[in-house]
Amino acid sequence: MVRPSDEQLSEWLAVAESLRSTLVPERVEPVAVATVVADPEAFQGWRVVRQGERALPITLKQGESVLFDFGEHLVGQLELRLRVVRGPQDAPLRVRLVLGEVPAEVAEPFDHYSGWLSRSWLQDEVLNLDIVDEVLVLPRRYAFQFVKVEILATGRNFDAQLEGIACLAVTAAQGEVPPAGADEELRAIDAVALRTLRNCMLTVFEDGPKRDRRLWLGDLRLQALGNYRTYRNHDLVKRSLCLLAGFTREDGAVPACVYEYPRAKSGDLYILDYCALFGATVLEYAESSSDWELARQMAPLAFRQIDIVSEKLDEHGTFVDDGTWWVFIDWSETLDKQAAMHGVLMCATLRCIELAERLEMPKEVQRLRRLHERLQVGAERLRDAGTGLFLSGKQEQVSWGSQAWMALGEAVTGDEAASVLRQVAENPDAVRPGGPYLYHYVVEAMLKAGMQREADALLRKYWGAMVRRGASTFWEVFDPTDEHRSPYGSHLVNSYCHAWSCTPAYLLRR
Repeated sequence: MVRPSDEQLSEWLAVAESLRSTLVPERVEPVAVATVVADPEAFQGWRVVRQGERALPITLKQGESVLFDFGEHLVGQLELRLRVVRGPQDAPLRVRLVLGEVPAEVAEPFDHYSGWLSRSWLQDEVLNLDIVDEVLVLPRRYAFQFVKVEILATGRNFDAQLEGIACLAVTAAQGEVPPAGADEELRAIDAVALRTLRNCMLTVFEDGPKRDRRLWLGDLRLQALGNYRTYRNHDLVKRSLCLLAGFTREDGAVPACVYEYPRAKSGDLYILDYCALFGATVLEYAESSSDWELARQMAPLAFRQIDIVSEKLDEHGTFVDDGTWWVFIDWSETLDKQAAMHGVLMCATLRCIELAERLEMPKEVQRLRRLHERLQVGAERLRDAGTGLFLSGKQEQVSWGSQAWMALGEAVTGDEAASVLRQVAENPDAVRPGGPYLYHYVVEAMLKAGMQREADALLRKYWGAMVRRGASTFWEVFDPTDEHRSPYGSHLVNSYCHAWSCTPAYLLRR
């Protein structure tokens, strides 16, 4: 099979539509009025100081503003209750709203934004209100903890009075989840991870509710793993899988992302490592939900992803990046991805072998086992004879990502896997992960190699550092040595509630 039939694709899309969640808003009010102050010791140089409980109503003259802290990250619409005081409304009321996930977004002006993603992702609005006498619910959905309300212009005869402000918060995650973690530090990490997951569970598993707001295959796998141990919304995973599968390309490739609005539509991006892990995502869904019928339907498509990636192997069975596909692996600008991608294919093949075994497909089991054996031979060609470390690319680069994925793909196992992971962690010249996505797989590799102590320490060090910097949800990108780091040219457009960062909720419950 190269591509499922048109009838099968239409069926998956119909199933996806039937599983669309109805999100019921919960009204949440701010916990405090606050100010934001410069602080070189705080995350990105800004700190929010609470001034006291939300003292509403608040009267604001032209040029005045007020900052609200909602106490935690929320996703939803903003509700305002405004009226005029002192005299009649003799002109439109002009109001500016600025919403931020982190303090920098409400402290730094957007006027000089220089990122390469659209300026429209930055969360600010200017409203001109001809009549101010009713509750105003803004039509857009926002992701935020902080809201600044600024009065840009009034008339000669009136001031503005803000009588109420609230978020109509939404999520597809239902119920409370008991905390996980052996101590206070881990329980704090878990709480932030759970909130990250909740706030990315909407009508699909979104990657980030502030920016992008779409379904990504790589994020989906990690969100789903967390979901199976916490909220157990299997319908949301099924809907997401059916959307991705329903837009399979003519050559059989599953898209990296899908947009929902104004109608479901495939993105134009295809990511090789995401494709490879489609089968793992299908298997893990079936294992948790017992929906083996969907797994049976999607198994040929999962195996097709393995075949697509295998076309990139050379005569020795080693992956070669020919530049025709996006290989993601991580946001690191310096990472050579050859060895890591080879390990991804090995890991994905193992998961597809398990899928074929569970579905009693012996021919596929045999075929995929032969492929894994070939990949094992190819992996040895990337290995340094002296250290045992895997080297990547023409420069023979040593990186955390290469060792982690080779361990997950069982190019090395047991003590050998632990050896390469320990060596790379002690090597100051090794390329480290650039964000939480790859750090997750490093922790997974450590656990697979029996390195429970080191996995625990890395989770505390990396995700714990975000908590210590005030994170209400975990961030898309976090480099402890450069808090302003952004793949997009500006930290203001980074996502500070991001799906692939939620995995401590899964790791702590393994």
